[in-house]
Amino acid sequence: MDAYWNGLYLSTKRPTLIEGSYVEVGDDVIYAVKGVSHPPKGVIAVPNYIRVGGSVVKLKSFNSSMDFIRRHSRKFLKYDECLGQEVPYIPLEEITRVYDPIEGKSHLRIDAVANAALRMVDLLVENSGIESNFVGITGSVLLGLHNESSDIDIVVYGINNCLKVYETLRLMRESNMTGYLSGDALEKVLRPRSDTLMEPIVWAKHERRKLTNGIFMGRPYTLKLIPFPEEFWDKYGERRFKEIGRTIIRFQVNNASKGIFTPCRYEVKVTSVIEGPDISTKVSSIVSYRSRFAEQLRDGEVGIASGRLEISSDGELRLFVGNNPKDFLMVDSP
Repeated sequence: MDAYWNGLYLSTKRPTLIEGSYVEVGDDVIYAVKGVSHPPKGVIAVPNYIRVGGSVVKLKSFNSSMDFIRRHSRKFLKYDECLGQEVPYIPLEEITRVYDPIEGKSHLRIDAVANAALRMVDLLVENSGIESNFVGITGSVLLGLHNESSDIDIVVYGINNCLKVYETLRLMRESNMTGYLSGDALEKVLRPRSDTLMEPIVWAKHERRKLTNGIFMGRPYTLKLIPFPEEFWDKYGERRFKEIGRTIIRFQVNNASKGIFTPCRYEVKVTSVIEGPDISTKVSSIVSYRSRFAEQLRDGEVGIASGRLEISSDGELRLFVGNNPKDFLMVDSP
């Protein structure tokens, strides 16, 4: 059933408060919504932009976002019993404005960057055959905070829609309508990733294989493929997770079909434990809520990962990657 909340149309088919959206608290902090399945009466989101006087400051890394919320908005930090960790949780009643990537397409500040983003959206819709109300524009362009050197950020909702768009991205790359990240564009994209324990040369080898990151009309783009909440493989509250340590594992990818999405999941078989408890050999999946780890590995590849070792309430062991500077996920000698 569709409903209204705080003057905002909420559709059960494509909820507004989902990855790709932003919410504003008060009139000075804009938070980026993370993930697709959230606790009741609130949303998990990290501070991304801060209004200071007449200017806007961007928090350029996950660590700086968490430092900000610990110092200035600690009331929004909550230990979540289902997720087994402290998360930034914004109650719905605290939200003063929502920025929706679908609705926002018709309210952009039009310039060269916005035109490039709209052109890419049009090409994706036209060539994939999906409805335009499942493809949106996010990031600084959605917020009207971009400049002439800004990147393009696009989101696609729904697994079937995402798979069609992913195939379209493949065709666009093969026809040179897009290119892989390199040179100054690659350096710019990698700059905020200094909070992940991976060398730029390793990132570069991974990025040149990806379709969800690249160059379009001379600009870097990032495209997030996002499942609907009802399609998501770890719906909030269905299972509880508990940290049981940290580990570094070598593994083989058994199934990377969910690896193209944000959040992403790779089904794996551990071949050796490099560091950490012996029980790490029983890890069966690697998950991340960071889009940088989407498309990171393919079926059959051997990889190495460092992260938080978790056990679920139904006994699954998984590796959670992305919230700690020591985390990484990569092909073994890509």
